[in-house]
Amino acid sequence: MKIVADENMPDLDLFRRAGRVVMVPGRDLGARQVADAEVLLVRSVTRVDAALLAGSDVRWVGSATIGTDHLDLQWLAGAGIKVANAPGCNAAAVSEYVLQAALEWARGQERLLGACQVGIVGLGNVGRRTAALMQALGARVLVSDPPREARGELPEYGAWAPLSAVLDCDLVSLHVPLVTDGLWPTWHLLSGQTLAQMGAGQCLVNTSRGAVIDNHALLTRLAAPQPPATVLDVWENEPTPMPGLVQAVGRATPHIAGYSVEGKRRGTAMLWQQFCAWRGMLADVETVTAPAGEAGQGVNSEADLLALLRQRYDIREDDRSLRATLASTDAGAAFDALRRDHGPRHECSGLQLAGRAGPGFAEVLERLGVR
Repeated sequence: MKIVADENMPDLDLFRRAGRVVMVPGRDLGARQVADAEVLLVRSVTRVDAALLAGSDVRWVGSATIGTDHLDLQWLAGAGIKVANAPGCNAAAVSEYVLQAALEWARGQERLLGACQVGIVGLGNVGRRTAALMQALGARVLVSDPPREARGELPEYGAWAPLSAVLDCDLVSLHVPLVTDGLWPTWHLLSGQTLAQMGAGQCLVNTSRGAVIDNHALLTRLAAPQPPATVLDVWENEPTPMPGLVQAVGRATPHIAGYSVEGKRRGTAMLWQQFCAWRGMLADVETVTAPAGEAGQGVNSEADLLALLRQRYDIREDDRSLRATLASTDAGAAFDALRRDHGPRHECSGLQLAGRAGPGFAEVLERLGVR
């Protein structure tokens, strides 16, 4: 069996048990490389549709990602091609990124995040985990997820609220898939009109998909008086985001919020398990865990919690790296290189706190997996 895989996926030895794995840069993957392959393994940078797979031997596509907007699911189903993805694989990493960004913003405002009102847009795996961390810290959480609310689901954390109420929160974090049609589209969910509702003293974080925010409208809003603080990890037109927008936001990173070692490995493992079920094979895979480490200081304040998060990963480093690419003659290649060559980042689980956890911090540390 020939298996074509994005070269950025780890642990491909799992799939080598089933056939010959050919590794290809995800953005360069074309019809020629997959013509005689039976299995295709991708990440979000590869568009999988008729243009790529029509006439090929591919019968199983696995995407080691949460989202599926890069997959033409309707065409794939019609072509009889089985599709698998990895929902929740990097939820821990993304929620830790959001928590760090939020703590950094609150500290700059000389406020306590735990005393803020936090709005979560989208209550999937990442949104739910982010809401849990914020609520554990003491924040009041409001949630907007019309499809789940319409199905009669109850939020495990926070309370349902209309989008307009969520956008009035001190911190707003976006965790929705990119949907272009139907009852609840999310493409340009935050338009010029909705962005005008947010202002100084608020913070907007997007780690979902770039086109959930109208990037041109956001740049206009950030240039106007009293703009909200903004943290963007995802952009329209990746890998070439608008240079002016990269410069204008408070924190800018190259679509790496979920780029933990464990998140990537978990994604491959989840695909392997689904592949084995498709093939009728036994899926022998170990549980993915973060390496042990010691956090020497206690956590008795939000500043201590921020320092603990930065011990595993520091957003500021990726922010500096992305801004440095603006001077590059090939910004797109530089953006992709930052993702491809991203240094190892581990999740907080596995850390052991040597000091004490002060009142109000034990629950959030437990949810982070810190012992």
